[in-house]
Amino acid sequence: MLKEKLPSPYLLLALVPLIWSTNFILGKILVQSLPPFTITAVRFGVASIILMLLLFTRKDIKIPPRSLWPSIIALGITGVFAFNTLVYFGLRYTTTINSTIINAFNPVLVALLAVIWLKEDVSIKRIGGFLISVAGVFVIAIRGSWGIFLSMSFNPGDIIILMATFIWAVYSTLGKKVMTVITPLEATTYASLVGVILLVPAAIWEWRGDVAYHMSWQAAVSLVYLGVFASVIGFLWWNHSIARLGSTVAANFYNLIPVYAIIMAYFFLDERIQAYHLFGGTLVLIGVYIGSGYSLPIAGMVKRIRKE
Repeated sequence: MLKEKLPSPYLLLALVPLIWSTNFILGKILVQSLPPFTITAVRFGVASIILMLLLFTRKDIKIPPRSLWPSIIALGITGVFAFNTLVYFGLRYTTTINSTIINAFNPVLVALLAVIWLKEDVSIKRIGGFLISVAGVFVIAIRGSWGIFLSMSFNPGDIIILMATFIWAVYSTLGKKVMTVITPLEATTYASLVGVILLVPAAIWEWRGDVAYHMSWQAAVSLVYLGVFASVIGFLWWNHSIARLGSTVAANFYNLIPVYAIIMAYFFLDERIQAYHLFGGTLVLIGVYIGSGYSLPIAGMVKRIRKE
């Protein structure tokens, strides 16, 4: 039911990074007042409630076969528990530039895992698209200046973000395999529940002793937003697209996140768009288009005209 109502997976993949770009912005703010496990637990606690309500509206709910549960548990550990917590930990110690560059390699990692694990064929054209989009993110991150790149220093936070990037690649690749048996809604719901079960004890542990944290109304609103949009809508659309197009195609759209961040900064933070933004953003868009394998309708029209 839900699947048929969703638009083109290419459109969904173009919108998901817009939603997720706010996760890094809000996450950077939230980690100043709340611990990482708590942020992730509340966010996916909200998401799990909504996902279960959506699941219960369906008449064809299936209990996954016993053989699939290890993979579902792995989805919960990687995509919900580990990835998001590591991102929030990493944002405490690393810079936006470093985390952006490291995250840009996600499509490459997904492609490698898909070839090794799922035996998928990844064309040279698609790999070229990945590398072009990575180059675009790189230009944006270093602000078009080699001086910034050469002066970069790496810290433990970068290692944490790198681990998170690899774990997300595992989640995206494993998700394709799981969703050949169950629907994206079922996979997302069960994985979210597994993640929350693991997160709650960790969140309680964070509040031990005399450690003082503060839950402001701004933090509460941000967590609800992340729960509804970044977790429910973002994960459902992402998993639906993986099921339809494969993990390698979906992963390439991940690099649209910094492009959307630039646009939001222009409209909401009054930041100026520089030449390196335009150049890097153009490279990302070209790379995503080439790597996606998507053909514009006009291309098909031209082919038909030539045949006639």
